[in-house]
Amino acid sequence: MGTGWTQSWAEEWKLHNLHLLPRRPELLLQPRWNIHPCVWLVYRSCMLVNIIGWCVYAALIFNTPKFLIFLSHISYVIMGLYHFVALVNLAWAFMHVRRFCQGRGKDNTMGGSSESSVKFPLPVALSFALGLQCFLHAVVGSFSLCVSFLYWAMYNSQHALTIFTINLHLVNSVQTVLDLLLSSVPVRLCHCLYTLLAATLYVGFILIYWLAGCTNLSGQPYIYSFIDFGGRPLVAALFILAVYLLGLPCFHFVLWNLQLLRERMAQGGRGWRLVLKKEVWWWASVGGRLVSDLVFSHDSVSSVFETPCKDIVEEIP
Repeated sequence: MGTGWTQSWAEEWKLHNLHLLPRRPELLLQPRWNIHPCVWLVYRSCMLVNIIGWCVYAALIFNTPKFLIFLSHISYVIMGLYHFVALVNLAWAFMHVRRFCQGRGKDNTMGGSSESSVKFPLPVALSFALGLQCFLHAVVGSFSLCVSFLYWAMYNSQHALTIFTINLHLVNSVQTVLDLLLSSVPVRLCHCLYTLLAATLYVGFILIYWLAGCTNLSGQPYIYSFIDFGGRPLVAALFILAVYLLGLPCFHFVLWNLQLLRERMAQGGRGWRLVLKKEVWWWASVGGRLVSDLVFSHDSVSSVFETPCKDIVEEIP
């Protein structure tokens, strides 16, 4: 475990890991485990509907757009945006793969060469959308854990706990961890830079909000009492630096280790039986091709979208 962890740590600092689109784009789309495509699509849909429902509920109980000044609400909206983009990308990829495989079937009936091998072309627009999904994933993961930690660390027992507050400050982290463990989405340590970029934008918003003389829901000239630039500027600055330099990087590091745990489970003694077989999942379950039509790649780092798919039966060693 120690050697594997050290090797993974060393791999993280390669320059190509800064890219939002991984070398295997399907990692952003597929589950890590052998979950049927329809079930995975339903899971993505249910997560999105659940988050939209809570966002609508928040808008109704606050009855003012001011509720969006709080990081907990903003991070939950970003989570909803992430699941929306993930669902759209998944459905988009399903349609392209299905159409591509059906087109190959038509070519065969028209006398196409049975010895020809083809590759699935990933559309440029879908590549851009997957990059956006990866960015949102990097931001929402660290933000969710940070929101949960800060809320419960500063929890005031005088404030009554409700289902809404528990969902916003606890279930949000459960959703983040669950999605990370079920999906194949990679967590890169260097992607913490994107999380810090988003945090910088929020700090800029707080400063502009204060300079403009705006108030919170209670009429106070700040968003949070511990980030009061007018009353306690030193405390506000130290708090922001602590979250920026310690909190968010630490939570991103936790997510990275959870990803390593997921991969260790998948490569374990029993885990391999439950792991998704990428060629079968994409070309057979999604595309509708026969397993005998597939050419399986022996390269574990190759992309499924670059996997040859021949129209002849081959023996798989």
